[in-house]
Amino acid sequence: MEIKKDEFSNNYVITKVLPRKNELIRPKVTNIDQLLIVVSPVPKPDLMLVDKLIINCFINNIEPILVINKSDITSSQQIEDLKEQFEQVVKKIIVVSALKQNNIQELKSVLQNKTSVFAGQSAVGKSSLLNAIDPQINQATNILSKKVERGKHTTRECTIFVLENNILIADTPGFSMLELNFKFSDLPYYYPEFENYKCKFNNCTHTTEVGCEVINAVNNGKINLERYNRYTQLLKQLKQKWDKVYD
Repeated sequence: MEIKKDEFSNNYVITKVLPRKNELIRPKVTNIDQLLIVVSPVPKPDLMLVDKLIINCFINNIEPILVINKSDITSSQQIEDLKEQFEQVVKKIIVVSALKQNNIQELKSVLQNKTSVFAGQSAVGKSSLLNAIDPQINQATNILSKKVERGKHTTRECTIFVLENNILIADTPGFSMLELNFKFSDLPYYYPEFENYKCKFNNCTHTTEVGCEVINAVNNGKINLERYNRYTQLLKQLKQKWDKVYD
């Protein structure tokens, strides 16, 4: 997508309405190519939130990219654990440090010629990464509460920045809650790691069916157990919601 600066007004006036190709509720954005999901060792990553964001990307034909920030204080084991969970799920995992400027050029390279959005919990460093990409942005950064290791909101609204190299990127407020609303039986279709294992059962939930190839892959260590366990939790939540509405 070619980004034209004259489509954006410095006076916050709508100058042109573009066709809508996709939309996310949280963060509230539309017409994006990729969602950069930012996690860090502190605050503790909410990986269920990451899973839900990835699912929303797949539903809306958006490319999810996992960005592991604060590599300067992240152990190699933490990084490997995250990579193991998501390397079969997303096409790109980038390990960076906004503070130390580690791998910022690699991050900038995936932003070129794309409309992108940073999303994730508060205090993971979304605004800091923007400042590292272009210091002239000068976004306020979140402060981490030492008592509960929970970020305080400083980004209050979605802000779009047009940068050199045809980069259009938005900073968004951090959040911790995200609801999914679709039929529970559709959930397996949004787990790419399941695709290589063809079950003999129609509409298999991959949870209790004897002989399920996905369950066998989990037991054999071919599918990450932690992510699979979150899948079963999410399936249960969606089913309970579905049953409450339609039973």
